[in-house]
Amino acid sequence: MSPKPAHGLGSRLLLFSLGAAACVLLYLFLLNFQPISRNSPTAGVIPVLVLAIGTGWLTARFLRADALSPAILGLTAPQRPFVRFWMGLVAGSVLTGLWLVIITVVTGATLRVNPNFASLGLLSACAFAFFNNAGEELIYRGYAFVRLAEQWGEVVTVVITSAVFALLHLQAGLPWLSVLAGVFTSGLVFGAIFARWRSLPLALGVHVATNIVQEATGLRPSAASIIVPVFPTTPADAGPSILAGIAVLNLTLAVGILFAGRRHLNH
Repeated sequence: MSPKPAHGLGSRLLLFSLGAAACVLLYLFLLNFQPISRNSPTAGVIPVLVLAIGTGWLTARFLRADALSPAILGLTAPQRPFVRFWMGLVAGSVLTGLWLVIITVVTGATLRVNPNFASLGLLSACAFAFFNNAGEELIYRGYAFVRLAEQWGEVVTVVITSAVFALLHLQAGLPWLSVLAGVFTSGLVFGAIFARWRSLPLALGVHVATNIVQEATGLRPSAASIIVPVFPTTPADAGPSILAGIAVLNLTLAVGILFAGRRHLNH
């Protein structure tokens, strides 16, 4: 069977968006329910598990309705999804390591072992990142991405999905400069990876690694941090300089991935 005609694309994308919004709202409700919140003994894993299951079901339902194979997301056995996921973990770890280098060079920070490190905290952070990022990737680099790319092209779709990805983080209360320089440009990298290799597991692996390595290296200090940076007195403009360096790195990487080996969907 061939995919459904383009004239129904708008209505199907709207339905998918409404379903995704429902999944996110349920996730946020559960995340703010104290017995299973991020600060509970389960470290918020239950809400993100619900998010991943909900968006997974939604994606499968729309792929089936449009007669699209999971292969279009790189999820079939011949596409080696587990291998691609681990490749993504390695690539994402390297990328986050480069962010850490930028931060230490700009600020002159040194790294020390975190005396408050807890292995259970790191395991919880890994579980939270995996399920949370799985839900996000299914929304931003899944069915909707494929369908939008058919109509508007991959470059425009990467920008649009990354902008929505960033806006939702802005709504969560992150500073706009951090969202623009960090979240938006990271979204461009994740989108570029999916656009070139059409592998959701690969993009997911990169995304998961960036979150876990930030936790483990103290870029997001917590009990999951194995090491933490110690910052000396720094100039007031260190923050913008760090964000500028990360943004340039991410943009260079995203553009290189997109234009060094672009490919388009077959209609």
